[in-house]
Amino acid sequence: MDIGQIVLIVVIVLLIIAYPILVSARNKKERQKLDEQTNSLKRGDKVMTTSGIVGTVVDLYQDGERKLVTIETGSGKNKGYMSIDAYAIYSIMNDNFIPNDVKAESDKKEEKNEEKKDSAQAKTVKENKKTETKKENKENKTTESKK
Repeated sequence: MDIGQIVLIVVIVLLIIAYPILVSARNKKERQKLDEQTNSLKRGDKVMTTSGIVGTVVDLYQDGERKLVTIETGSGKNKGYMSIDAYAIYSIMNDNFIPNDVKAESDKKEEKNEEKKDSAQAKTVKENKKTETKKENKENKTTESKK
């Protein structure tokens, strides 16, 4: 066997071993996030299900090992109630019906925009200082030449 073939086999074996470990670590983080969200549910929360249904949590109860949530959808004469598994809730929404994960993304975009504005302002301040120093230098030269 050639050294290149041995290295290739070792790399393939390492990838075969590392891939399941990396996948399980990512799944564990997602599971923890989902468990945290499910445990933080309370009456009155506005939620969106994985199928896109928007409603308000009316009741939380345990049915054996499953945690069930009753949500109220619609308004007025069109009110309806449905009981769903707590893990079917995609996100808990804020007052403006914007999912928390979407709100976090928009907050990040706003921070980036503010940073851009700050850097643009800093550039204009630097440019203003440069033009001021140029003007001062010209004035100094003209006053020196007049002397």
